[in-house]
Amino acid sequence: MSDFNKYCEAAREALPDSEDEEDIGDEDTCSAQDLAAEFQLKYKPQDEVSVSLQREYVLSLAADQGFSRMAAGLSNSAVHIYNLDSGAGKLENFSYLPPTDSPQSVSICGVRFLDEGPHNILVGTTDGYVRLYDLRLRGEQARFKYTQHPNVPPVPKSLSCFDRNANGRIICCGTEQFHSNAFLVFFDVRERQQMGVYFESHEDDITSLRFHAQNPDLLATGSVDGLVNVFDVKEPDEDEALLNTFNTESSVARLAWHRNVYDKDIISCVTTTGDFKSYECEEGDEVASFERPDVTAAIRRKKAANFNLINAHNQEDGGVFLLAGTNFNKGEILRSVSVTSKNSLQPLANFQGNKQIVRDSLFDSKRSLLFTGGESGIVTVWAQDASGTAFSSEKLKARKEKKSRKQAPY
Repeated sequence: MSDFNKYCEAAREALPDSEDEEDIGDEDTCSAQDLAAEFQLKYKPQDEVSVSLQREYVLSLAADQGFSRMAAGLSNSAVHIYNLDSGAGKLENFSYLPPTDSPQSVSICGVRFLDEGPHNILVGTTDGYVRLYDLRLRGEQARFKYTQHPNVPPVPKSLSCFDRNANGRIICCGTEQFHSNAFLVFFDVRERQQMGVYFESHEDDITSLRFHAQNPDLLATGSVDGLVNVFDVKEPDEDEALLNTFNTESSVARLAWHRNVYDKDIISCVTTTGDFKSYECEEGDEVASFERPDVTAAIRRKKAANFNLINAHNQEDGGVFLLAGTNFNKGEILRSVSVTSKNSLQPLANFQGNKQIVRDSLFDSKRSLLFTGGESGIVTVWAQDASGTAFSSEKLKARKEKKSRKQAPY
């Protein structure tokens, strides 16, 4: 057994929390032959690295626009940064940002590359800081932390999430609920100063926020209160900035931006209860809604109690797929389904050989590479095996032709 496999085996035995919970009996809803026929895309690990000998979780993944460099943020606030070989899909150690020097327990609350390039990285930690690093230089280049404003209620000294906008000029940070308020705090990156605060639109912890990938002024925020808010942040007044609100009737865990065949912005939400919902940003219409048992059935598993909805990703052809797994057998099951309509999910890919419960994921649509990190402290690069390549090309071509006809006004 290799050293890496020995590490994985030890991690399985030592992990606390969800991986120490007793498995609920579970199995596929179809035979192995039917499963292979339905999930015709097969992915296998192209490369794997263990990021911590202390069994720290990988909580956040980020990549530069070209996927030449990737960062993994850990539960102890350390960050591992890797170069990605574009040809072989292999991870090579590049840099290490040590844990935050703090007397209190500090975890990562997000990692983001500041701009399109691979050099400037933002690291958010739960002690209330977002730090900017230039990977070509030593040490942090800037530190962003809220300072009390006389016209704003007291803001907590911790952060729960953050993001930067499309042009790298603005950072927005979300906080936990504090004195009946939850806050969105904005910073100007170039001026290295605080810009303002929104505090009236959410009533509970801010759990996710995402700027639009192209429009630097469009921000979506989600909260434990179940609301997804969309803001135009160039408006200084919070009431005028709020463009739309969606009530998921659950607790928001993760947000993502998508684009439909009519070139309309879609905002999607993964809830803490494992549901998936998406909305047309401008008009406010619900685009899709799937509850936990729906997605469990779509990945061909029996027990919704084991189910773990991880993320929603954009495909190169404009489609959206959901990455989902189970807590069964230490996260062994990892599969994806495509969202084909408002009420339909189609089996897409099976990721064979998963070693952990996955906490975050990235997808490089141009090369069809999936990156995952999770509770065993492993970062995995997934690539299609040879048997899935032909089907993938035909499937993408068919989808593009279908969507082109749908877009045509005649």
